[in-house]
Amino acid sequence: MKTRSTALLCAFALVLAACGSRLSDDDLASGAGTGGGPAVTTPAGTGSSGAGITEGPDDSGPKVGTLPVPCGEAEGGGAPAAPTGGDPGVSADAIKIAVISDRAAVVKVPTASIEESMQAFVDFCNGFGGINGRKLELLKIDSKLFSHLEATKEACDAGVFAIVGSGSVTDNQGAQQMVDCDLIEVPAYTVTAAKGLSDRLVAPLPNPTDFYNVGPARFMKEEHPDAVKKAAIIHGKIDAVDVQARRVKKAYEAQGFTFVYDKQTEVVQENYVAEAKAMKDAGVEYFTMVSSTQETVKMLHDMKTQGFEPEVLDLGQQFYDPEMLAEPGAEGAYVLLNTVPFEEKADSKALQAYLAAYDAVDSKGKPEPTSLGVQAFSAGLLFATATKAVGDDLTRANVLAELKKVKKWDGGGLHFVSNPGDNHVATCFMYARIVKGEWVRYHPKKATTWTCDEDYAFDLQDDYGGGAKAGN
Repeated sequence: MKTRSTALLCAFALVLAACGSRLSDDDLASGAGTGGGPAVTTPAGTGSSGAGITEGPDDSGPKVGTLPVPCGEAEGGGAPAAPTGGDPGVSADAIKIAVISDRAAVVKVPTASIEESMQAFVDFCNGFGGINGRKLELLKIDSKLFSHLEATKEACDAGVFAIVGSGSVTDNQGAQQMVDCDLIEVPAYTVTAAKGLSDRLVAPLPNPTDFYNVGPARFMKEEHPDAVKKAAIIHGKIDAVDVQARRVKKAYEAQGFTFVYDKQTEVVQENYVAEAKAMKDAGVEYFTMVSSTQETVKMLHDMKTQGFEPEVLDLGQQFYDPEMLAEPGAEGAYVLLNTVPFEEKADSKALQAYLAAYDAVDSKGKPEPTSLGVQAFSAGLLFATATKAVGDDLTRANVLAELKKVKKWDGGGLHFVSNPGDNHVATCFMYARIVKGEWVRYHPKKATTWTCDEDYAFDLQDDYGGGAKAGN
């Protein structure tokens, strides 16, 4: 149990950082990335008749929000031509892809719904005719929290064309294996430097470890100038979490934060009474934690019972979780989000399309959709967009080259605009808060929007590990 839980915490290294985007002043002025604008919704269902699939005012074809659907029949109709490349996983009528995720877990993991979200995308895309007439075939591989290397080997041995929509706790384990077997990847998210800095993948929301998005830090300093001078960070006693804690402290201290309490805890603890008392005694007013939802709920509960109520509770993306709403100690907590909140689905045709596709998936024990599941669906759309562009000259190298041409991406309005092609760190953020047991957008106020500034990209100027590359 402890081994599995220890592995789990490696995933939480990603959640204090928002993931990549680059917006110009013109983009901001025009509301780029919101997925808004006039649209006509087609009847509910899948594929071309799916809810949230729209036609623009120019009748330019079906769209996911603002994104033209990248799936469809072969150009000119009829059967697609045999691909000219010789890469595995491709035939005249099919493209075989794999999704790797942690699903056989004894503890709750932030990757919940990723596998189902990729199945939703595959069904959605095949409903339009596949990609250039080639239907997608999906291989689902369980990385079991700590078996990402074995999962990657399975994908290689199965001869898949690409890994798409994946997310795993220990993604560093299989990073070099993916490169060595000549695979390409479009992940839902990355955790470690080995993945995040690899030259064989392009992520819809990049998470390079050598930069940090300090937009949230600057916001907190402006909103709570006194609290950030008395900050605390709690994190587990494992290498990946230590690296993340160092990144957070370096980036936030550069923005004027002072950490008066920095505590490594056991991966799983019975309670956090001692930590709550120590933070209270230290006068902590700003609190953040890199851990699982279950452990953070315990911490917030014990803080409440000890009468320790700091001015700021600042939490990451994985805490956008109904479990947080039931804990009285979480009242008022800020939670960062990379994707459009589900509470705003009425304002996002792209999110409607995702939710309709997800709802159509027939899966025993299907979890509720998650923000990371939305990122997986965006990864599928990005992969399909690049694959469509290469036509019948379908090779991994050509698809990767097309992926690296994509400098602006929001999945049609599923999330803020990112720069996947340049693997650029996030320069956008938004905060929700827990108010009376409900999620409420806090900043910025307007639905489906983000606060963005190129200056949020902070160069850490430290070595946090290198990416998997050919020849390593």
